[in-house]
Amino acid sequence: GGAKKVVISPPSKDAPMFVVGVNEKEYKRDLDIVSNASCSTNCLAPLAKVQVINDRFGIVEGLMTTVHSITATQKTVDGPSSKDWRGGRAASFNIIPSSTGAAKVI
Repeated sequence: GGAKKVVISPPSKDAPMFVVGVNEKEYKRDLDIVSNASCSTNCLAPLAKVQVINDRFGIVEGLMTTVHSITATQKTVDGPSSKDWRGGRAASFNIIPSSTGAAKVI
């Protein structure tokens, strides 16, 4: 057993990433594991890369902001974080600036 094909939802260093409206035509049937990038990437990439801005006007530089609910990697109560001091704050009581893989993907 086991799954013959797998779609993972976060960005991946190992699996090719596909975003509908951007590069889904590059998908090949022989790929067993693919990534659907991230929710932020799926929101921004179709606008930035293909459908609107870049194809018509070009993009030289950009800035994006993502507002997210609590994610699996955030603390539910204050505690130590190996990444940075902000990451140790309780997510349900604080607005915590963080990085996103979407900026790297786009």
